[in-house]
Amino acid sequence: MNHNDHIDQTVRNMYHAFEHPGTHPLDSGLTAIDGWITSLDGIGGSALAGIQSGLRTLRGHIERGDRPAVAASLQQLGQETSVIARDLRGGDGDHLRHLGQALIVASGNLKAS
Repeated sequence: MNHNDHIDQTVRNMYHAFEHPGTHPLDSGLTAIDGWITSLDGIGGSALAGIQSGLRTLRGHIERGDRPAVAASLQQLGQETSVIARDLRGGDGDHLRHLGQALIVASGNLKAS
């Protein structure tokens, strides 16, 4: 699966999790986070290292069930992703901008519920 397909699948899964909260098992979310950490391994760059660190932090918050911390992590990841996407043109930038927005929306949904 290429990165754009991976991004699209991630966004669909996030929206599905919020639309059907009882049907989205925790393990699949953690597996998705682990998949992103692995996908970013070896690509390099301090921005991507920061994203990986943020994903590991998010994973820990999810495992502990700390909703406010999960929301804050999603917000931070959304903002960082949007900053990375800002300088990219074409499909890659569009997909990353969409992911950044989806992460921020997910953060807001957690804060509101």
